[in-house]
Amino acid sequence: MDGGNRACIFSKRMDSGCPRVWGRLVGMKNKPMTAAESVLTKLVQAYADEGKARELLEAWRWPKGPVCPHCQNAGEKRISKLEAQNTSPSGVRQGVYFCGACRQQFTVSVGTVMERSHVPLSKWLMALNLLCSSKKSLSANQIHRMIGVTYKTAWFMCHRIRFGMTPEHRAEAKLTGTVEVDETFVGPKAKRKTPVVALVERQGLAPG
Repeated sequence: MDGGNRACIFSKRMDSGCPRVWGRLVGMKNKPMTAAESVLTKLVQAYADEGKARELLEAWRWPKGPVCPHCQNAGEKRISKLEAQNTSPSGVRQGVYFCGACRQQFTVSVGTVMERSHVPLSKWLMALNLLCSSKKSLSANQIHRMIGVTYKTAWFMCHRIRFGMTPEHRAEAKLTGTVEVDETFVGPKAKRKTPVVALVERQGLAPG
């Protein structure tokens, strides 16, 4: 790129001396958002705050009030929300409840795919919305770009969400008897080949 083009790109305004191609770029109209992008934008604007995101999840999971995930106490014995005392030197985590039946603490994420995760609940809401509303699913790389987390975090979130969406994943039978295992590598180059493993139960199930 020559000096004239660089000057046109970084200047505050376009003048008649700039090449026509840069003038066309400046005059381009913004592409309208798709329905999914519009919903995601509204979700970010409404629930970017952690408190609001937590309240939304609690309303979804507990429409009739908190239920202890440890003993299923739904109010038979008192469930209280922990609050920090004025004299307490350290605060209390937001959204923590105490069950009077089993005397254990819990939050809305306990017993879900979000449990024991340091990812903000607002990021979980965005990832859930994207994966559930996408017709052809999304890659972890695309999730990481769209919600602003690292690729490793996006990969972790996608695996947990897909695991939770598996129908009756806890009741699925495991392979038994004689199981045959085979592997191959798919890809154009040796360094970028992707390993593919298949397990087949003789006269039985054959998950890929």
